Amino acid sequence: MSSTTTTTAPPAGLTTSTTPLPPAASLLDQLLENTKSLPRNVTGLGAIQLGISEISSQARVLRDKAAPSADGDTKAHYLLAGSGINAEDIAQDLETVTLRTTVETTVTSATETNIAGYLRYKREENIIASIEDSVKQTARKFDAYVSANIRLDWNYEKLLVCEHFGLVPRGTASKLGAELGIGATGTGSGAQQLPLSGTEATPGRTRLPSAIAAAGWKKSSLGRSVLGPASGVLEFPDVGGVDSANQQQQVGLLLQNRQQRYAAVITALNKCRLEHRSMPLIPEMAEVSKSFGTDTRTQQLSDSWVMLGCVIPADTPERKFANDYCESAEDSPESIHMQKLIMRGSRHYLEMQFFNLVESDIAKYPQEAQLGGIPSVENKILAYLKLRFLKNGVWMKQNLQIVNNVPIWALIFYLFRSGHLQEALDYTVQNEGYFQKIERTFPIYLKAYVKSGDERRLPGDLAERLQAEFNHHIRAYDPKTDDPYKYALYKLIGRCELNRKNIPEVLLIAEDWMWAQLMMTQHSPSATTDVFGVSPAERYTLSDLQNMLVQFGARHFNPRGNNPGVYFQVLLLSGQYERAIHYIYKYHPVDAVHFAIGLTYYGLLRVSADTASLDADLLTVDAQGRPEINFARLVGYYTRDFRRTDPEIAVDYLSLICLCGDLKICDKGAQYLRLCHESLRELVLETRDFAVLLGDVRADGTRVPGIIERKMELIKISDEQQYLRTITEQAAEQADQDGRTPDAVLLYHLSEEYDVVVAIINKTLGESLAIADLSSDEIGAGVSMSLAAAEDPVQLARNMMAVYSNNGEILRKVTPKNREACAMLLHIVEARRAFEDGRWEQCLECVANVNILPMELTNDTGSIRRRAQQFGGLDESVARNVPMLLVMAMESFVRITREMDASAYGDATRSKIIGELRTRGKNCMIYAGMIQYRMPREVYGRLTRMETEL
Repeated sequence: MSSTTTTTAPPAGLTTSTTPLPPAASLLDQLLENTKSLPRNVTGLGAIQLGISEISSQARVLRDKAAPSADGDTKAHYLLAGSGINAEDIAQDLETVTLRTTVETTVTSATETNIAGYLRYKREENIIASIEDSVKQTARKFDAYVSANIRLDWNYEKLLVCEHFGLVPRGTASKLGAELGIGATGTGSGAQQLPLSGTEATPGRTRLPSAIAAAGWKKSSLGRSVLGPASGVLEFPDVGGVDSANQQQQVGLLLQNRQQRYAAVITALNKCRLEHRSMPLIPEMAEVSKSFGTDTRTQQLSDSWVMLGCVIPADTPERKFANDYCESAEDSPESIHMQKLIMRGSRHYLEMQFFNLVESDIAKYPQEAQLGGIPSVENKILAYLKLRFLKNGVWMKQNLQIVNNVPIWALIFYLFRSGHLQEALDYTVQNEGYFQKIERTFPIYLKAYVKSGDERRLPGDLAERLQAEFNHHIRAYDPKTDDPYKYALYKLIGRCELNRKNIPEVLLIAEDWMWAQLMMTQHSPSATTDVFGVSPAERYTLSDLQNMLVQFGARHFNPRGNNPGVYFQVLLLSGQYERAIHYIYKYHPVDAVHFAIGLTYYGLLRVSADTASLDADLLTVDAQGRPEINFARLVGYYTRDFRRTDPEIAVDYLSLICLCGDLKICDKGAQYLRLCHESLRELVLETRDFAVLLGDVRADGTRVPGIIERKMELIKISDEQQYLRTITEQAAEQADQDGRTPDAVLLYHLSEEYDVVVAIINKTLGESLAIADLSSDEIGAGVSMSLAAAEDPVQLARNMMAVYSNNGEILRKVTPKNREACAMLLHIVEARRAFEDGRWEQCLECVANVNILPMELTNDTGSIRRRAQQFGGLDESVARNVPMLLVMAMESFVRITREMDASAYGDATRSKIIGELRTRGKNCMIYAGMIQYRMPREVYGRLTRMETEL
C-alpha cells in the first residue's frame, strides 16, 4: 500500500533567514502552482494535506494564543516592515486568492483544533481504509474463484426437488443436467476456459465433465443406499441413539471382540451353505453370546438364544418356517400350526428354566432342602417347597393344604410349572385316596388334560363340568383360607375366568406370569365352538396375548430402563420377533443384528420391502397390520465398522440378505435379491478393492475369481456370465454414472466389456484434453494434464491399450472405430505436450499424424473439402478437440515464421520454408472455414487473427 506524503512548513515567525525573499504575491502564486503537481488520489485513500483556508484558520488560532494584546500586532508590523514585507499587502493578496478544483482540500471535523490531532486522526482513518480495501480485494478474489470453479443451476436443483416429490416425471432433472453438463450433485466441471469443442456434448456414460472427478464414495444414483455412509452416525429414525448405559459394548476392543466372534459363526454358516450342509446356528450363537461375560445383561441375551432353540430344533434346515410364518394369513392352518410351535417352544423353555432354578437352589442349600433318598422329579419339587415354605419343621404359609406333611396342591402345581405333567398325574393317581376326600373329580380332569398332549385342553363335557365346579366353590377365592395353588390349577386346566389373567400369590415374577398366559392361550379352527367346547367368548389366542403385551409396553416390564432383557424375552416368548429385534437394537445393536440373522435364516422374521427412502424405519407394519423388520438395511448398516478393513466378512454378511429371496408375497423375494446385489456393488465401489472382491483378468485373458464370485451361489447367481452382468458390469455402470472413471474402466474390464472400456477412455481423454485453455499466455508454461498416476487419463489409455494390443482375442472385441479414436487421441496428447513445451516442429508432426487437418503442401480444395466432410464421422471425443488442433497448428506456423523472420541470415531455403508454412496454414484456414459453424466463434476469430500474422 502506498500513501501520499504532505510536507508542512514551520509556523511563521519561528524561522529567520538572511536570504532575500521573493515578493509575497509571487510566493503564493508559486505555492498554488505547485499544488497542481501534487499526486492525485492514486490509492483511493485520500491525501493528507491542508487547504489555504485551513492554514489561515490554524494561523489565527496560533496568533490569538501567541499575541493576546494589540500591542503585539504593532510590534509584528514593525518587524515585518524592517524585513521588507508589507503585512497589509499580503492580507489583501490572501483575500483575492481563489481555490481551483485541482486542489483537493481535506476539512477536519469541527472539534479538531490542532494539527497533531488532525494528523493522528487521518493516520487512523488511512489504516482503517487500507484494511477495508484488503478485505474487499480478498472477497473479490473469493467470488472470482467461486465463479470459476462452481457452477450451479437452480432450475436443475428445483427439478431435482420436484422429481423427488413426484411433481415432474423421473429423468427430467437428469436430462437438463446432461444438457448443462452438470452431474448428480448439480456442480459443474471447474475452471472457466475458452471452449474449444466444435460439437455439442451428447449425454454419455460419464456424467461429470472429465476423468478428474473425485474418486471418493458418492451416494448411489439409484436414490437409496443399502449400506449407508462408511462413517458418521447411523440411526434408524424409530430407534434413535444407542443406550448410554451399554457403551462398553459399543466401542473399542470389546466391540471388535464381539463382532469378531459373531463373524466367525457367520463365516462358518456360509461355508456350510456352500457345501450344502446344515449347521446348528442357534446353539453356535448361544455359545458365542455366553462367552461375553456373566453379568445380567449378557446372561439374558445368552438365555434368549436358548429360548429360540426351544422353538427351533438344532437340525432345522434353512428357511424351514418361511412359508408358515412369513407368507401365510393369520388364521390359516399353516399360521396356526406355526403359532402352536411357538407357544409349545416358549412353554418348554420357561418350564426348563424353572426346573434348572429348582435344582440350582437345592444345590445351594442342601441342608434346608432335605432332598435325601432318590432324587426324583417329585422329590426335587418337594425339596424346593421346603426351601420356600418350611422353617424349623413348620410350614410357614398358613393357607397351604397339607396332606401327610406335603403341600399337595403346591406340589402338583410346581410339577406343572416345571413341565412334568406326567409326573403330576402319576402322583395324583398314587394319592387318589387323598383327593377323594378333598376334590374327588380333580384326578379325572388332570388325566384328560394330560392325555390331550400338546393341545393341553379338556374335552367339551369335562370343560363345562370343571367350569361349573370352579364357579361354584373355587372362584370365590379367599387368600386367608384357600390354597392359591389349587385355584391356579383349576384356572389353568379349565381356562377359567379368562378376563382375570393373573393368579394371586402364585405368579410372582414375569417368567411365571408369561408361562401361565401361554398355558391359557389356545387356537380353535372353528368360529363358533369345537370338539373341546370352546366358544368365541372363551377364546384367548396368541394374537390376543401379543396385543396385550404391546399395550403394556416396555415400561411395564422395564420401568427404570436398566433391564431391557426382560421385555426382550417377553416379546420373544410371545412370538413377536420383529418387535423384539426393534426393541433390543437400541441397547445391544450387535446382538440384535445377529438375532435377526438367526431368525431370518430359519424363516422366522418378516422383512420389509420399503427401500425407497434412506430414512426408512427399522420396524414397519404391512397392509395386514403385521410388523416387519428392514432386514437389508439392518445388515448393511452393520457392516460399516469392518467393510473397509475386512471386505470378505462384509460379503459374508451382505450375502445373507439373499436369504429372503424365496419370498413370494408382494414380490419381496425379487426385491431382496436386487438389494443384496446392490449392496455388494456398493461395497465394491466403496472399498475399491476390486482384485479381492471381483477378481482380475490377466494380460493373457485368463480370469482370477474374487470373493464374490467364489460365493456367488449364496447370492442366487448360477454362472459366471450372470455374475459378470449382475455384479461387475452394473457396478461399472454405477461408477460411470458417479463420475468415477478409473473405477468404471477397471470394472468394465473385469466384466469383459472391452469395447466399453475403450469408449469410456476415449470420452474421458477427449474431455481432459479440451478442459484447459490454449491461450498464448500459457504456451511453454508447462501446464500439466496429469493427476495421480492411477487417475491420469493419458496413462490409463496407454496402459489399457497396451494390455489389449498384446491379446488378439481381447483386441477383436474392440470396434475399429474406438481403436482408431484412441490412437488419434494419444497423438493429440503428444501434439499438445510438444505445443506446451514450445517444440513447434514436433507439434506439427504430431498434428499431421492425427491425420485430420489438411497439412499437405497442396492447393487442392477438393481434398480439403473431403476432409471437412469427414469431420461429421469422427468420434465425438476426437471431434471436440479438432478446434484445438487448428489452434496449435496455426500458432506453430506463426511461431516458426517469426523465428525465421527474426534470423540475421536470409537465403532461398528460409524463404521456401516460410512459403510452405503459409501454404499449409492457408489450407488449415480453408478447412476451418468449412467447419466454422461446428466450433465456437471465439476459436474461429482467434484463427483469423493468427492468419494475418502468418
